[in-house]
Amino acid sequence: MATGLKMFSATLLLCLAQAAAAETLPDPTRPSIDLGSSGAGGAGDAVPAEAAPGLQSIIISPQYRAAIINGETVSLGGRSGDSRLVEVRENSIVLENAHGRRVMELFPRVNIKKNEASGQESREQEGASGQTNSPENAVGGTK
Repeated sequence: MATGLKMFSATLLLCLAQAAAAETLPDPTRPSIDLGSSGAGGAGDAVPAEAAPGLQSIIISPQYRAAIINGETVSLGGRSGDSRLVEVRENSIVLENAHGRRVMELFPRVNIKKNEASGQESREQEGASGQTNSPENAVGGTK
């Protein structure tokens, strides 16, 4: 009995020493702002960081089109400042005011192009060889 108790105590001490020496890892799900250290007021007084100005998101469904502009959801036909949302596209919106129309892009520095050449080359290769790239025609495939 005494030997078992000594063995248990030694194992417990080793586990506690290991836990004390373990390095703490950062929590990847933790918000980028510290909601708990706003001073004397606590987490209730913390103000989240301002959202980047401009077009932030586009919402498209069969019955509803809207955009999130400067943190505010604006439905198609709705107003954002002195402008009215007149068109919602997949990657951009169109705002209209007394000075004219303005297009705002969701990703202004990204050019999305469909690569027609690569698809065309693979079709030409299939036509020339008379074979397709199916698993049955691959080396080691079923026959």
